[in-house]
Amino acid sequence: MTVDPSAPLIVGGASDPNLGVLIEAFRRAGVPAQPVLVGAEVPALAWEPVGGPLVIDGRSRTPRAMFLRHDVFGSLGDRDPRNAASAMAWTAALVGWAMANPGVRTPNRRMWASANHKPAALALADQVGLRPPATLVTNDRAAAEAFLGSCDKIAKPVAGGDLARPLCEAMAMASRSAGPFAAPAIIQERLVPPEVRVYVIGEQTFAFEVKSRHLDYRAANDAEVIALDAVPDGIAGPLLRLARTMELDFCAADFKGAPDGSLRFLEVNTSPMFARFDQASGGQLCDALVAWLCEARPARLASLEAARGR
Repeated sequence: MTVDPSAPLIVGGASDPNLGVLIEAFRRAGVPAQPVLVGAEVPALAWEPVGGPLVIDGRSRTPRAMFLRHDVFGSLGDRDPRNAASAMAWTAALVGWAMANPGVRTPNRRMWASANHKPAALALADQVGLRPPATLVTNDRAAAEAFLGSCDKIAKPVAGGDLARPLCEAMAMASRSAGPFAAPAIIQERLVPPEVRVYVIGEQTFAFEVKSRHLDYRAANDAEVIALDAVPDGIAGPLLRLARTMELDFCAADFKGAPDGSLRFLEVNTSPMFARFDQASGGQLCDALVAWLCEARPARLASLEAARGR
């Protein structure tokens, strides 16, 4: 039976009894619903955060509502950490979709909005004028391989917590050798240096270049961090607008170069590490944090800003 693609999505674990009774209630009421349940069988999801449709099992979905329960049942009695990571990825992917589509009715939207969901942040960044790379959120093997044709691609966890890797390497590491992967991932075109991190502290911005021989500089502790005299053109204003939209007073955004030489927005970190960057800046990051926390400007920070003409 073909289900109305605008019917509510019911998302979570296949073994969650709460979703079972909710789906039964829809049936009793004669109201169609679209279950998206993850278990031994895994649905195939694909979604481009910037303007793309939500595609599940090969069909475009336009649900007017979504009920999501984070799956805790899939990992009960199983110590394999991949099950918990899969549940986190499904939650991040579908909540990210809901946050990027404010017309969708979903419980606790304000609570979800207070968290940083990487796919939703890409959509918001595009709206304020930052340019994310071409991106697909998917666990569909064929969709991941076909995305962007023959371009080099990378994969990274949709909920964070691990390194970005070449797509072919990430696929080789997957727990499933055929069919949909256990969890969605973020698939993007592979970008090139320079790699730039910009911190936002209140209304101030601080930029750094990160030089590394690795795709993801976190892979080894040998990256070189260089404080830049100014934030690259076209980034500070839109990034401050993004921070205000997300209600962030302290964050760091990462950018990397596209083949055309422009910087593309990768993600925003709401609790970024900063010790090495503070060292590279001569203490300016921590001075700015102290100033913000104390609602004042330390004399040392004021003199540094005057010297830099800020």
